[in-house]
Parts: sequence; structure tokens; C-alpha cells
Amino acid sequence: MGINKKALIILMISLVFAINTAYSAQKETLLQTTSTWDNCAYKKIKIKKPEVTVLKITIGIGEKLPMHKHDLVNIAYVKKGILIVITDKNEQITVKEGECLPEIIGKYHYGKNAGAEPVELIVFYIGQQGTPLSVNK
Repeated sequence: MGINKKALIILMISLVFAINTAYSAQKETLLQTTSTWDNCAYKKIKIKKPEVTVLKITIGIGEKLPMHKHDLVNIAYVKKGILIVITDKNEQITVKEGECLPEIIGKYHYGKNAGAEPVELIVFYIGQQGTPLSVNK
């Protein structure tokens, strides 16, 4: 029983096409960083009992959050709106819809809505289990 070379080539081309078009999922790197937005490098992180928390936070038009700090790593994704983050030393950054913010650690700051619609954030926190997500000043 011989192998029909033409049929084998057609089968191989069909398989390659099927494999390359079997799904339409796409990926886009939104953030890859080794530091917070104020250029403080992440230090080696040792977590004995890691806990991951994901929050959806909505900040109303004209609203600002209280002055606070984070003692753990967190990344905010701006799903909608424009957010300005201001430190107690008056450093600031503006983050727009579709952008990510690698939050500062251990420094007091607050966020405020700088747009004409509510700001929607998806925030990912990674830290020691039981660590408060934020501490108000």
C-alpha cells in the first residue's frame, strides 16, 4: 500500500491551515514592568501565604479618593475614564482608558476622576494574606 504524495501534501497543508486558524484569541501586553510608576524598582518579594485580590472600583465624576497608601503590589487597569494619581509630595501621573498603572508602594497618594464620566478601575493586588489593601492617612 503506497502513500499518495499529492494526498499527503494536501492533508499537511489542510492541517497547517486548520491549526493556524482554529482560534481567534489574541493577546496584547498591557503592562510589563520591574518598577512602580514613580520608578521604584520592585524588590525581591517573599510571601509566605500569598493572597490575590481583584477589585472593580468606580470613582464618580469629580470625586477623589482619600489619601492612602498600599503596602503590597497592585496594578490598576483603567477600564473607563481618566484618572489622576497625586502623591503627598505632589508627584502625579495621568492614566487613561485602556492603560495600566503599577501603583506606588508605601507612599501616600490619592486618585481623582479627571474626566466627564465615572472612572472604572480593575485593580489586582498581590500580597501576604491578611495585609490591608490600603491604609488611609
